[in-house]
This record gives sequence, structure tokens and C-alpha cells, in this order.
Amino acid sequence: MHSQTELRDRLAALAEPVKPVEGYEDKVMRRSRRLRRRRRVTAGAAAAVCMAVLVTMFRVVGFGSAPQLAAPPPDGPFLGWSAVGDVDASLVREATDVWDAAGTGGPHTAVRAFVAMRNDQQLHSIAVLQGYDKQGVARLAFFTSDVSAAEALRLRADRPAPDPVTTQVISLVSPRLTGPGGAVSTDDFGTYAIAVAMPGVTTVRVSNSIIDDEMIGDPDAPTGRLVVQRFPLAATAQSTTISGFVKPNRPLAKMAKVFEVQGDGGADDDARGVPGKVLAATGQQIVVAVQQIQAVRRGQLAVVAEGLVGRVTAVDVPRGEATIDLVTSTGFAGPAYTYISDVPGSVRGTGTSVVMERIPTGEQKYTVSAGNRVVMPDPCQPNDQVGAVTIGRASSAKASEASSVELTPTVDLTHLREVSIMTSSPGGDC
Repeated sequence: MHSQTELRDRLAALAEPVKPVEGYEDKVMRRSRRLRRRRRVTAGAAAAVCMAVLVTMFRVVGFGSAPQLAAPPPDGPFLGWSAVGDVDASLVREATDVWDAAGTGGPHTAVRAFVAMRNDQQLHSIAVLQGYDKQGVARLAFFTSDVSAAEALRLRADRPAPDPVTTQVISLVSPRLTGPGGAVSTDDFGTYAIAVAMPGVTTVRVSNSIIDDEMIGDPDAPTGRLVVQRFPLAATAQSTTISGFVKPNRPLAKMAKVFEVQGDGGADDDARGVPGKVLAATGQQIVVAVQQIQAVRRGQLAVVAEGLVGRVTAVDVPRGEATIDLVTSTGFAGPAYTYISDVPGSVRGTGTSVVMERIPTGEQKYTVSAGNRVVMPDPCQPNDQVGAVTIGRASSAKASEASSVELTPTVDLTHLREVSIMTSSPGGDC
């Protein structure tokens, strides 16, 4: 047997050939770092490939809070969308004839239909066409008919064609979609909204701030790319919100919202909303930049989808700017009434809130309950009902002997970016 001393000496001799040379640890660390970098690059490339595959798979639904649709390529200046449902060829011809005969735009060429349907439950016929006018300008037109107008198809709106790259939905909101051209409906629920979404959208929801959601049925019910919704006369494009959803492939998964926008506009004879971008705010007023400043006048209302922002008090045409008193400012006042119950009164800004006052007392019919909606008539509309704008809701129930009640504004006045100024229709004097 070998002694312990002999074994120790032999083991030391064996270990000597593998003794690290000077700088060995540094070499090992450098090699380790190189390997880690290679792994990170490889992992990053693999992740990029996976993400590309997932984006391709889910390009309709997308990720995050704002999924995006893959838009169909434009058809020149037109939207490259397929038609909704079965297109009635005879209705397309009838609508084209009406379009050609209206004004000086015809004859129209390269006409194609987004919608051409008869026997709708609410409107007898609906057609939405795009085409070139005789000047070669791309146009978009809406047509409707109903029983009260002997089912005659009438042109309701003739607009420039929308941007074919960015547009996700086209819409028309107006109280002038039934009866003779330009006539306001006499039905309290005589405003109609027509919305057609881009291919890929499976459900469209149309809501309006003049009426509570529970009063318009299930807002998430599948309706396809086309929806026709009936609203009170007060509804306008500016108070209408249109949302598009995509049905997921996974069972029980929620539908993904792919857009939410304001209504496009009304009929040709409706009051028009002129957009303004907020430049400055003082707490009492805002100053907005308006490209179409020639249409803006003192006294016109400024609105957003949620309701009334304020009233125009000054117009600077050379600078293209308008000053607007907010509904809470001490300079704001005007007539108002409670929606549905029709209790009359007036509203006034206090500097921090809004009060409805001059409410008749002593009778049960003049009751104002907590949450009641209060609206202000639009001076650019033909009567106090058409286009009336929600200013707020009663913060509490009005006592029977009281003639005033505080309101909670429906608009967040501290984070305004853009507003619509409600100007008169063509030929109006507002």
C-alpha cells in the first residue's frame, strides 16, 4: 500500500498540468459574456418571429386596448369596401337616377354601392353610393324612402368621398331622412342614424348622449356591418358615438372594440358642426382654432359627444379663433328644460357648477328628480326639440317648494381637446 504522503504527492503532480495560467479567469468570464450575448440575440430573434406570426394571426383583433383592423386597399379615391348584404340592382339604378337629377352634379360615373336594400323595418329603402360627379370629383351619397313619402327614394346627403385610407365607418344622423327632402320629421323619435363599417367588423353599436343606453336596447347585440338606429329628434351626428367590434375566434371571449368615433354628419339641410381645436383654457372660457371661421357666430353652441360645452361669445376672423364661455362660467345662461318630463326653466353657470332655476312650483308635473336630464335648445335648429343638447343631470331631487336645482355637467370640461360648433344649415341665419 502507498503511504498517505506518497498519494498526496501523486495527486499534486496530476493537478499541476491543469493549473490555470495567468489571466485564465478573465478568459472564462469573457467567453461566458459572449455566450450570454449570443443567447440574447437568438432569443430576441425568436421572439420577433413569434410576434410576427402572432400579428399575422391576429391582425384583425390586435393587442392592447386599441386593436386595429387591416383596412382594405383603397379603390383610387374611393373606399375599397365590399357591399353590405344583397345589393338590389334596381334600387342602385333608381338612386343613381335621383343623384343625377339632383343639382348640377350629374351624370355620375363609376357608381358602386355600399348599401342598397328595400323593406327595412324602419326606413322603406336605404342606398349608400359612391361615384364621380361630372367634374370628376369623388362623392358619397345617402338615399332613403319611407311610406309617408309614397316610398319615393330621395337624396338625403351628398358629400365629398371620405379618406379611403383612414376611414373605418361612414354614417348619417338626421331628423330629415323621412318625408319630402329637407323636411324635419314630426315624430318625436324621428331622427335616424345609418352607419356602415369597413369589412372585418362584425358588430356596430350606435349610441347617443340624448338618451340612456337602457332605452335603446342591447348595445352589444350583433347587427353586422350595417346598423340603422332610431333616436329622438334631439339626436345629432355630434352627439352620436359609433363603435365597431370584431367577434373573437375563441368561445366565450369578449368582442374586441376596433374603433369608436363621432357621427360623420347630417343631411344636406341640417345644422352643421364645425370642428374647433382647443388652444387655451382659463377655467371660465376656452379659445379654439376654427378653419371654417366664416360660419361661426356669437351665440352658437359648442358641443362634444357627451353634451354641451358652452356658447360662442367672441369670434376673431383674422386669427381664425373663437372664444367660448363654458357652461359653468358666470357668463353662461339660457333657456332649458328637462328631457322627457319637459319641465321648463333656465340654466346659469355659477363659476364652478350649473344651476337650473325659474322652475314652476306648486304642481306635481313640475317635479325634477335626481338624475333627470336637462337639455338646452340649439338656436341654429328649426325648433326647441330638434338638436337640443344635454347640459347636465339634476344632482338631487328638487324640493316641491323650490324653484331651482343644481346640475352635474355631462361633459368633463377640464380635458377638452376638440369641440364642434353648431352652425346653421345652408341658407340659415344662425
